[in-house]
Amino acid sequence: MKVRVLYNSDKTVSIIHPALKSKRPDETEDKWLKRVFDKATPANLQYEDVDLSELPLTREDRNAWEGEKGKGIFINQEKVVEKKREEEREKAIQQRMREMAIKSLEDNPLLGM
Repeated sequence: MKVRVLYNSDKTVSIIHPALKSKRPDETEDKWLKRVFDKATPANLQYEDVDLSELPLTREDRNAWEGEKGKGIFINQEKVVEKKREEEREKAIQQRMREMAIKSLEDNPLLGM
């Protein structure tokens, strides 16, 4: 199945996956894809229609996909590492907040703890 890859000016990409149920009974696959893709594609963006198999294998690092027309899509590993660091920081903050809340409850004489 074909998808349309939109190449944004900041090198990020957007992927248009046409919904099979949008295909009209009287349309060929080519006409259906053209109608769906053309309706969803902003006039100022470069794009390529590619087979779904040409996308990265997993969507795990989807926020780090980048690309340029004619060069395909790649995963920006710096973004992947930064996202993992941010997730670890967030977990540490949440853990510290839980610890502080428990300590506050334990120190509250009204609760008799």
